[in-house]
Amino acid sequence: MEVPHPLYSAESVRELDQRTIAALKIPSITLMKRAGRAAFAQLQARWPEVGRVQVFCGGGNNGGDGYVIAALAAQKQIPVTVYACVEPQKLSGDAQEAFRYAEREGVHIVTSLAEMDSADAHTVIVDALLGTGFSGAVREHMAHAIERINKSPAPVLAVDMPSGVESDSGAAGTAVQADITVTFIARKFGLFCGRGAALSGEVVFAGLGAPDSVYRDMPLLAQRYDGASVPRLPERPADAYKNQFGHVLVVGGDRGFGGAAMMAAESAARTGAGLVSLATRPEHLPAALTRCPEVMARPVISGQELEPLLDAPSVIAVGPGLGRDPWGEQLLARAARAQVPVVLDADALNILAGGRVLAGHRRDDWILTPHVGEAARLLGWETSEVLADPRGAAQAIQEKFSGVVILKGVGTLIAHEGGVDLVNSGNPGMASGGMGDLLTGIVAALVGQHMPLPKAAQLAVWLHGEAGNRAATDGQRGLLATDLLPWIRKLVD
Repeated sequence: MEVPHPLYSAESVRELDQRTIAALKIPSITLMKRAGRAAFAQLQARWPEVGRVQVFCGGGNNGGDGYVIAALAAQKQIPVTVYACVEPQKLSGDAQEAFRYAEREGVHIVTSLAEMDSADAHTVIVDALLGTGFSGAVREHMAHAIERINKSPAPVLAVDMPSGVESDSGAAGTAVQADITVTFIARKFGLFCGRGAALSGEVVFAGLGAPDSVYRDMPLLAQRYDGASVPRLPERPADAYKNQFGHVLVVGGDRGFGGAAMMAAESAARTGAGLVSLATRPEHLPAALTRCPEVMARPVISGQELEPLLDAPSVIAVGPGLGRDPWGEQLLARAARAQVPVVLDADALNILAGGRVLAGHRRDDWILTPHVGEAARLLGWETSEVLADPRGAAQAIQEKFSGVVILKGVGTLIAHEGGVDLVNSGNPGMASGGMGDLLTGIVAALVGQHMPLPKAAQLAVWLHGEAGNRAATDGQRGLLATDLLPWIRKLVD
């Protein structure tokens, strides 16, 4: 199994740059030129028929990288124009030296967008306006340049970060939509989370020769897991029997929402749970038995009726279709005090946020799975605040309620006592009803199969997203949650 990728903050990246320069005993301009060469090599590899390059340069080191790329294009006799968003005479340090390098190579440099050539079918745009130090709102002149880039039909290569994306959070307002982002020295958290993940396109990492020693003891924002690094379940022994693989009890399905609980139960079964039970409204039993007779469906009309069912399971999933009426509150209150791990989703989280049930309740052995809106309610924040700092939100929920928190989104975050993990998996077709219910069942099934809670969360998020990717091969629009079930079974084995 490959190791996860560490994700760093802008502050840590600045320190890593200095450590690399010191370790390699090179001038800082040499490192900048290495970055430019790495980005230009990716440009040529991705678009070998490039006929023209347009480079948009800012005033810092990111702009300096852009001037190096422009110089390299000129050396290859590729027509190249630079738009200098900051007047060259105001540049300093390595950025000024990189500008002089481009000037010596005969690069055409303009200081007005009106002087930029129109892009054609063979043009590639290089975004080198804003780097890892950006935060807040984009200034007006930069915003005009970003608008010009995004309106162009030409593909875009972003240098280190797409301009307008915050490195530490992935938050973005006015920002470049890149086709590929070449990032240097360290992977930045914002490339893989929130809007940053949607705007970065393909992310290519270039280490620029930094030795392993420079990364030692450097603080991380998160560890990023993918299909090569997520933990896996062990092979089953030849004499396996069902009680070895957990008994999942799904609690939910108020009137009109029986399908949510049923999908959670079925996804738990498809993920390998040895036994799956369902506690739901009596009227949903015929449909549940028809849909999946392997699930042991039980009718419950009160928390008191749920009580006898809490002794058998090894893990309980509460929330899919639960509703926020007294029925759902009673079931949650009983289930969340059971002496086995608990997974909370959907209205279980909304009830918890309301504070009438389980006020101040904390558990080390539960997993909370909010989306952005539910996270905001759990914290008493605005949704915009969660979007601006998803990592901070995930950590705040974990600190408030303990256990493990799965904050769902583009770049799903898993906060636990040991830190924060990030898993990129899935596609926009999964923005449809029932997907979260499947994830709840997957998580519960993995916990029931004796995975530690953080590891179960990592694998569950990847399985869920990868099943969505496989199911979307015929198209993303119209993708249904139940389309993922056959793929979950194949991927978990």
